[in-house]
Amino acid sequence: MAARSRPLVIVNINVSPRALEGCRAIAETLAELAPGLRIHIVHWREVLAGAVRRLRPVAVVLGPNDTPFPAYPPEFDALLAWVRARRGPTLGICGGHQALALAHGAPVGPVHAVPAATESYAGMPKVQGEVTIRLLGEQDPLFAGLPDEIQVAASHVDEVKEVPPDFRLLALGDPCNIQWIRADRRPMVGLQFHPERPATGGAGRTILANWLRQLGLIAS
Repeated sequence: MAARSRPLVIVNINVSPRALEGCRAIAETLAELAPGLRIHIVHWREVLAGAVRRLRPVAVVLGPNDTPFPAYPPEFDALLAWVRARRGPTLGICGGHQALALAHGAPVGPVHAVPAATESYAGMPKVQGEVTIRLLGEQDPLFAGLPDEIQVAASHVDEVKEVPPDFRLLALGDPCNIQWIRADRRPMVGLQFHPERPATGGAGRTILANWLRQLGLIAS
């Protein structure tokens, strides 16, 4: 089946399947960049029931979340195991980036020096708005058209505290350090920021366009 005829799946990793705002924003931006692309938003419980296997997507996006991971039900561990076992193209965005790291053994915790959230992010200090991140020197296809420093949109309380084994760090930030990771031997990328949201210079859209181009979903 040609890549362009296969759907792209966005996994809603929120506890509630009704929490769709972040996934819908990602879907809208991807649809603007690749008109005609079929996009399905699937809750993580549906993933465990085999929905992604049946759809045979060209790629998977792990969407953002609005609940601290310690508050998730035990079944979520099965979703992390599914992520860990994936071999197809996978992009984690914000909470999805953190889930990607958790699945591969890296810890997640607050950006600021406060106790970790256990039930809710309410009242927690948050990284919010535009931030500057610095791309490291390594060449990567997703860097195409980007300067060494870019502005991106952020909205998160937690961060990935260590680069997972068999991943490498592609970009740094402040106060959140680990902004962009990539697996060494699998097509997996994690972005702590929100490339689907507007930011000065449009780097987020460039990153998503580069990713879609890699997948053969838009022209080179």
